[in-house]
Amino acid sequence: MEKIGFIGLGNMGTPLAKRLLKKYQLIIYDLDENNIKYFTDKGALACSTPAELASQTSRIFLCLPTSAIVEKVVNGDHGLLKTAKKDTYIIDMTTGEPEITRKISNALKQKGINFIDAPVSGGPKGANQGNIAIMVGGTKNQFSTIKPIMDDISSNIFYAGEIGSGHSIKAGNNLLNLICRMATFEVISMLVKDGVDPEKAVNIIQKSSGRNYATEITLPDNILSGKMVQGFSTGLMQKDAGVATRIADTNQVEIPLGKLSQELLKSTIDEFGEDADMSNVALTYEKKSGVKIRP
Repeated sequence: MEKIGFIGLGNMGTPLAKRLLKKYQLIIYDLDENNIKYFTDKGALACSTPAELASQTSRIFLCLPTSAIVEKVVNGDHGLLKTAKKDTYIIDMTTGEPEITRKISNALKQKGINFIDAPVSGGPKGANQGNIAIMVGGTKNQFSTIKPIMDDISSNIFYAGEIGSGHSIKAGNNLLNLICRMATFEVISMLVKDGVDPEKAVNIIQKSSGRNYATEITLPDNILSGKMVQGFSTGLMQKDAGVATRIADTNQVEIPLGKLSQELLKSTIDEFGEDADMSNVALTYEKKSGVKIRP
């Protein structure tokens, strides 16, 4: 059985790694002992350092909170570079920063190691169902080499372009998601205050021209259900939107809606903190509007 390495078993990493566990011998590394135990109980092999992991496989997936952590995992004292062999593929599924990704990739290229970006979009639900979008940045040859393994994770694999393109598109996608989310909560709050039932409003808009991810997934699954758990924190959304903002600033593109949406997000963070679930944005809008969206 082919060995596949996976580093980062959090909210997104766990369902992605579970897909690979069905077909491969999974070699894992994570800082959380509970995450490690979950996978070792299912047959995965745990390593004490990234370097130990890289000594056992030439195919390594990363799913980490930030590009800064990716750099440490790759280049640190016990990082992947200590033992990674020539022709190893490191696939970074982190929602990372394109410029840092390009820097890491260029440095590893000199050592004969492939580093490509492959961020995902669709949340834990899409990962569990095997239809999460994966946007891959790298050469076409790198993409064709690694795609057969990615096909075991999802049916929606896209070649985004050269290295960093996947991370650029993911940052743009998450900023657009934030803009649409804030606009949707704003409109639903307005309609509820006007006497419209929130569930009816969402169901009708979802079949109309205003439909978006918030009307399709966020509101029905997480807010109107009363669950209030999306599995994605306000701090991570703030980080991702910040990456998109830096891309805009670098390229001298004005993004007034993007910046306004981040100001609105900051209201939720100020009240609930950076570790709060993104579903708490609904509470911010309920407070601002004086009406309740949740059941």
